[in-house]
Amino acid sequence: MIDTGFRDYAKAAELLDTGECFVLGGHPTMDGDAIGSLYALYYALTAAGKQCLAVTQDAGLGKYEYLAGSIALKPLSHLPDPLDGYDTAVVVDCGAQSRARAILDRLAPGTKVINLDHHIDNPGFGDAAVVIPDASSSGEVVYNALKMAGIALTKRAAEALFTAIVTDTGRFMFSNSTPDSYRIIAQLIEEFELDVATLTGLIYRVKTPQRLKLEAMVAQTIEGYLDGKVVVARVSREMLDATGCTEAEANEMIVIPKSLKGCMVCILFREMGAHDLKVSLRSEGHMPVNEIAAKFRGGGHLRAAGCQVRGRPVAESEAEIVQAVVEELQATLDRTGGKVIC
Repeated sequence: MIDTGFRDYAKAAELLDTGECFVLGGHPTMDGDAIGSLYALYYALTAAGKQCLAVTQDAGLGKYEYLAGSIALKPLSHLPDPLDGYDTAVVVDCGAQSRARAILDRLAPGTKVINLDHHIDNPGFGDAAVVIPDASSSGEVVYNALKMAGIALTKRAAEALFTAIVTDTGRFMFSNSTPDSYRIIAQLIEEFELDVATLTGLIYRVKTPQRLKLEAMVAQTIEGYLDGKVVVARVSREMLDATGCTEAEANEMIVIPKSLKGCMVCILFREMGAHDLKVSLRSEGHMPVNEIAAKFRGGGHLRAAGCQVRGRPVAESEAEIVQAVVEELQATLDRTGGKVIC
């Protein structure tokens, strides 16, 4: 078990229990885990009689709109500064304090901060930090924090947690799937009679024609290195403009190179500008891509990480990152006798 030292469930539970007015938010361009975790907190806390404000740093919910019902995310840009009248803030799935900075900077002085996350490089910021790298998702951490606080779930909260855990485990296909994550999902399904077919359909079978066009474009960019063990794909600004797809949809394109047979490490490059590159890294087995991301001032999980490189030509940044990945994978294969997948 990885122990970061940030496991203050008792303090987090105390703040969840005693807080009355909450600000809830996650990282920029929230994924299913962040959105699911946020809405699970919203539904559980409001059912317990507390007031909540759910905020977003940028975009809307995309395909996760079904979680919101009539509860809209409030863009930070549309809200007063500071956010007065709130005693507690909960930030979810923010592996670095900078990922929550836009929210934290808007809080009124004295606002307590609860940090619920599962990224290994989270420094444990806030008044109560629960950071569990062994957890499948931030949704799993939220589930346990609410349980510790004695705050009951609702069916809507259960649907949100289902979304958080299922998406971050890749439908339990990723290596972060654990017995605990299976148990939590089973408990949610049994206790709240969740309609699994409908929920998974909303998550995975709602692609628009524009999304399919983007996937086809990304597939055309695939390149292989080290005999196909390293697979690279790209999303350009032109692709998003041509298809009308969102930043969140662009982030999900990592599944295309990851699905290629023989792939051990995949890289998704997203060109944000001539000198601005976003990078997503995924690996299998022993390959620690968070260490590569850290070399470029990024971070993340052992097998799912990312970074953003600014101030250099995109082609130059891409070449350096590919070289770093190829060299690290080759070193891993040499060390493990040619094996990378456990």
